[in-house]
Amino acid sequence: MSGASPRPQLRGPGVLHQRYVRRAPEPVAQVVPAPAASPGLLGSGGVVVAFIAMLFVCQLALLVEALAPARVIFRILSFGTSLALLVLVKGPRLKHPAMPFLLASAGLTALNFFHPGTNTPLAAAAQLGIQISVFAPLFWASRLRIDAKLFGRVVLLLFLFNMASASLGILQVTFPGRFQPALSAMVESQGEGYVRSLQFETASGARVFRPMGLTDVPGGAATGAFYSVLLGGAFLLSRQGMSRKVLGAAGIGIGLICLYLGQVRVAAVTLIVCMAAMALVLTVSGRWVRLVALAAVVGGFAVVAFGWAVAVGGDAVLTRWSTLTASDPSQVYHSNRGRFLDETFDQVLPEFPLGAGLGRYGMANAYFGDNLDRESPPLWAEIQWTAWAYDGGWLGLVCYPLALLATLWWGFQVARRRDESAGEFWLWGSLLFAYDLGAIAQTFSYQFFMSQMGMEFWLLNAAFFSAYWNRNAALHPHRR
Repeated sequence: MSGASPRPQLRGPGVLHQRYVRRAPEPVAQVVPAPAASPGLLGSGGVVVAFIAMLFVCQLALLVEALAPARVIFRILSFGTSLALLVLVKGPRLKHPAMPFLLASAGLTALNFFHPGTNTPLAAAAQLGIQISVFAPLFWASRLRIDAKLFGRVVLLLFLFNMASASLGILQVTFPGRFQPALSAMVESQGEGYVRSLQFETASGARVFRPMGLTDVPGGAATGAFYSVLLGGAFLLSRQGMSRKVLGAAGIGIGLICLYLGQVRVAAVTLIVCMAAMALVLTVSGRWVRLVALAAVVGGFAVVAFGWAVAVGGDAVLTRWSTLTASDPSQVYHSNRGRFLDETFDQVLPEFPLGAGLGRYGMANAYFGDNLDRESPPLWAEIQWTAWAYDGGWLGLVCYPLALLATLWWGFQVARRRDESAGEFWLWGSLLFAYDLGAIAQTFSYQFFMSQMGMEFWLLNAAFFSAYWNRNAALHPHRR
């Protein structure tokens, strides 16, 4: 056949007496791939850092009295920016295991837009927009080019901000009146009796608010204290140098002192759950030395910090924390936030099995709702489970929690691996597993996933997912 290569001819028996020479194959020219095009500003991991910085600026702006007329703008700026990035950020669409459940949850909320009990269309749109904007980072941040180094910087940024908030909270109690921000107008509107209940008498006899930190809410510094301890534990176990270990230990000590002074018992119980979760992962993966180091540092600081907090805060601190051991912890929860969980299943769901309509509670109702409408009066949601019930009924209590469980399980799978070539991904996986478990616990305390904290949750998980996937894609090009 013309054009075909000639068929090799057979050779006679004499070929057996010839020496066999093995020849190396012809060298194949290697094709050097062209350098990848720059992802641009909206394709780089710097978007995550810029977004977190914007979240912090919006939070700090609420403390400036001169900016009080623009408080609404700063409250909604972060949510609006998250929605905008969902459209603007381009890149490969990675499939996080929580995505299908989040889309189903958003679909249920959207269907409630047409519920007869829905408030104004603007309030309903705001309600849907808030929910989507909170989990939107899982979709747009996972498209960015993020590596392990950048993810470490993101965690460090969150850690430093929360440690600064906890540090300021300690100063607010130690030096009454000198570092105190203006009280939130919403808290002040609750009346003098309620405001006074948020104060306590220190050992020096001064009456102060529970530490606010970098917030305008008494006790708000407890959030910074919680994350200062949790993230500090990760840096304590890191191999990134002694400076990171010292910084992590300092964050643990500062966070525990502020947590005791803040007297927010829910935050303390949640922190215990998170520390236990991290210890569980270290045990399962056989990292005994790190487990002992974490237990020794956190346990030692817990004792010293409590003595310090009592010396500064006085008997009020001692009395407050003694209530945790005076009775069964479940009874303590039930007498406080637990009743809202009971009401959700005993009253809300029987009345609204498919949801109650949109725009009837929370920030959407406060800013855009019409509370004079007798057909859709305002509702109250103290905890996240009540909010899910209002937005989607029984199915609402299934879809979003499944997304959280899928995220928690994926982080656990990364954390338990023993592959040392993966760098410190096991450490970040352990941190995310504890962090995610803590977020789930906080859904029983307040509307975590209708707030900026929920947005940070999905942002951190998305950044870790992208960094882990990009590392595997670099090791195994066939996965691209």
